[in-house]
Amino acid sequence: MALRQTYLSMKSKLPPGAETVLVMRGRGNDDLAPAEELFHEFSELKGEFVPGCGYPSPIHYAWEKSDYERRFRAQIRANPRALAHLKELAERATTRDIFLICYEGEDKPCHRHLLLEIAQEEFGALVDPRPFRPAGDPKSP
Repeated sequence: MALRQTYLSMKSKLPPGAETVLVMRGRGNDDLAPAEELFHEFSELKGEFVPGCGYPSPIHYAWEKSDYERRFRAQIRANPRALAHLKELAERATTRDIFLICYEGEDKPCHRHLLLEIAQEEFGALVDPRPFRPAGDPKSP
């Protein structure tokens, strides 16, 4: 049992009994979603991406140019409600798999990976960072 992550299109393929927590804005867990300012800046920067600029995708470009990781980590660590929510999830993940879910696929940077890292760093959460693979997927461990 662990705190895990995946993306929205995999939600229906999760194992029975897996708990899900949607960490996108407007889905009931806004304390674990990026602040509106960071989200909007990130979105605008994706639109400025030019192929051949040294980044593999608009998301990778915007992630670095917005200083996303540092800003998101600071946002979560400065928010007592977010930390309490992560702590509670870390505690529940000792008895069941809990999946943090948002939109970005596995091949892109995403704040849900940062949430797992923060939960592990701050609360000693049991974390399984591997991408979720449904049963029968040839890439399954």
